[in-house]
Amino acid sequence: MSITTRVFFRSIVIRNKELVPPNGPLMVLANHPSTFMDPIVVATILKRKVYFLAKGELFKTKLTRWLLPKLNMIPVYRKQDDPSLMNKNEETFNKCFEHLEKGGVILMFPEGISITERKLKPIKSGAARIVLGAEARNNFKLNVKIVTVGLNYENPHKFNRNLFININSPINCADYKDKYENDHFKAAQDLTNDITKSLEKLVIDIEDEKTDYLVNNIETLYKYKISADLGISEDDKSRDFLITKNIVETVNYYRISQPLRVEAMRERLKIYFENLKQIGLTDDDIRKTQSNNSFVLNNLKALFIIVLGFPIYLYGLINNFLPFEIPGFIARRTTKSIEFRGAIGMVGGMFTFLIFHTLQIILIWKFTQVQWITIAYAVSLPLTGLFTYWYYHTIIEIKNKWLLMMVFYKKSIFISSLITEREKIILEFDNAKNEFKKKS
Repeated sequence: MSITTRVFFRSIVIRNKELVPPNGPLMVLANHPSTFMDPIVVATILKRKVYFLAKGELFKTKLTRWLLPKLNMIPVYRKQDDPSLMNKNEETFNKCFEHLEKGGVILMFPEGISITERKLKPIKSGAARIVLGAEARNNFKLNVKIVTVGLNYENPHKFNRNLFININSPINCADYKDKYENDHFKAAQDLTNDITKSLEKLVIDIEDEKTDYLVNNIETLYKYKISADLGISEDDKSRDFLITKNIVETVNYYRISQPLRVEAMRERLKIYFENLKQIGLTDDDIRKTQSNNSFVLNNLKALFIIVLGFPIYLYGLINNFLPFEIPGFIARRTTKSIEFRGAIGMVGGMFTFLIFHTLQIILIWKFTQVQWITIAYAVSLPLTGLFTYWYYHTIIEIKNKWLLMMVFYKKSIFISSLITEREKIILEFDNAKNEFKKKS
């Protein structure tokens, strides 16, 4: 799984990993945008054995009741699934207490639901009740820590995208001893509020879909400029996260203080992007055209790569096409829920590549009976697979560049007006940002 996640994502950047305690009882709490991809990602970055709290409805059959506990899963029962099973949570809590008493790690998703959106859902109190219950059973000498983890996917449902994992300082559960002894319910509520505040710092939390659409458009248009203005180094691995956080903070300020200005900008951006879509361009095309003075030279280099790389591309395509495509096909056919697509694709890909590549290597050995050829073939499979993926997207990019030049030639006046409008919008962003900095 660790190798699979490293291959599936273009990059995985982890911020503050050193804050995770190397030993002692630990509750890890994360946001939940992508169903069972999330526990896989978190478990593979931790150096400790992890137990998972999973929804009880997964344990309905004899097979799952036997298998899932062997995969370190503990059932937790939710009222919305089956109210009649809520009494079983007492057994769940006791298992968690015992596991924490042994110095174990429990991973839980306290939102209680998985939805792919840049918004933190309300945090349930179950995690707080478990850790406080474990501490109470041990006179608050167990020293349970809570570590919050923010999962910030570029897109969890597509291959070769970025993942930024944000970790906060541990919460010491023993600090809630006095509150717990005075009022169990109030202590759990206060700890849940602190967990919420901690998670809010680690993820992009956007109020609603309308605001998310606006923020996304601002990111597309302004991200390349704002990093320099904010003094964020290009080497800073949390760069994109910090930029988006700043944009969200600014948008939220103006949504409250100047809503009409926000609505006007929203409409202006909508028209700009609709005009781009109408002629088959993206903002990235406009930006690159403004800064690119060597179109011909760049394309000559690309054509040189295409000619030399085609045999390797063909070899990689023949050897990797089916194991690459089958997981996506299965994901599309088995679920309508987008939250499961990326996870099924990632885990399915692990199995299809293992099965196909193993069979292919065995066949080469059977036919050649030559060790060095078999080893070379085995090494070539993943390397040419990655090259094929890169080569295919390079071809698409070159094709788009030539189409772009044709569009520019035919609609130069219209595109010039779009470039002018783009510059005016960026100037408006600059003014709004500077006003916000003065007032904050």
